[in-house]
Amino acid sequence: MRKRKLLTMIVLGLSTIFMVSCDLFTSTMDSLFSGGFILPPTISENTIDFEITGVGTGLRGYDNFPSITLFVSPTNPEDDSVISNLVEADFFDVIDDNGEARPIEITPRGSVTTSNKMADIVFVIDTTGSMGTYLTTMTNKAQDFADTLAESDINYRLGFVTFGDDIRKDEGQRLAPTSDIETFKTAVGALSAFGGDDGPENQIDAIDYARAGAGELTSNPAGSFQNDLSFLYRDAAARIFILITDIDYHTPDNPGDVLYYYSGVSNTVSQEIAKLNSTGVSCYVVAPTSYASDYEDLAEDTGAALFDPGTEGFADILDTIGEAITTRGDYMITFMTNDFTPNKEHTLRVAVHTSLGDAEAEVNYTSPAVVNYDRALEAFEEGLDK
Repeated sequence: MRKRKLLTMIVLGLSTIFMVSCDLFTSTMDSLFSGGFILPPTISENTIDFEITGVGTGLRGYDNFPSITLFVSPTNPEDDSVISNLVEADFFDVIDDNGEARPIEITPRGSVTTSNKMADIVFVIDTTGSMGTYLTTMTNKAQDFADTLAESDINYRLGFVTFGDDIRKDEGQRLAPTSDIETFKTAVGALSAFGGDDGPENQIDAIDYARAGAGELTSNPAGSFQNDLSFLYRDAAARIFILITDIDYHTPDNPGDVLYYYSGVSNTVSQEIAKLNSTGVSCYVVAPTSYASDYEDLAEDTGAALFDPGTEGFADILDTIGEAITTRGDYMITFMTNDFTPNKEHTLRVAVHTSLGDAEAEVNYTSPAVVNYDRALEAFEEGLDK
């Protein structure tokens, strides 16, 4: 009887230990994979200037999802100077869809360049009839831009995509990024304006065509620029798109003539912004001021800028873009997301805490369309061990 009572007590004790261990294990896993922690409070009012200038899942060699790369710039509003010495992870909070993003690695100001100034630059060009003389001026200046890059220390490649209501894929209407400056100058110089007849045009799907990876499953009916022309963007290079147009864009709700070419417009501008951010693309826009409201988010939310060719010379615009491609921000933040869901749009909330004040900003990105779960989990666990 005593033996049975003792055995029962031992079993109960072991069961209790096992349940406690399970609870601890579950709690730990919840903390790692379900954001099981107390969220940092939102910052009600920014007291310094703070900008997220880029975000991506495949940027600058960080192509092993779930690793994500952010470029951020915290500045003193008194003199616009960058706030220095924010080199520890504790200076920043990164909240991915209300779940903590860890671990965080910070590369300080002065170390952030386009990985030895490498850049893959694609012009996304409206070649409809209304572009006319404007297109001639643009192509001349694009050739000058190529000459400027050739004289710089930037390891560049230049290419282009053209569009109207459709994405133009005939001979001479697109060029995969090349380091051969004469090939680019000859090809872009041969472009001419034709067709279109009415507005808007299909800018957003043309951008997605340029963005989508080789073999990527995409909603864009024109497929992938990379797949069609058998090239890959370089992981270590900044990816820069320069959209040049004189009118606004079709949307899924207002596809216009696009219906005659495919099955309609595939992407809203907000969806495309998230896709561009997920692949680390900054999309500069050159368009008339009258369409600023259509393009501000596309440019600014991808860490780029909007220019009006009517008030700024095209040469000056390209000079500004040329300067911008040598840096993507003043701090680079690398972190691990714990959500491996493919093709999911995420919202990141990033906060910075300095002696001068605090600030936060938000940005969206989309996870890769195809995720290797075993590799993602392995990368996540390796990140936790570092």
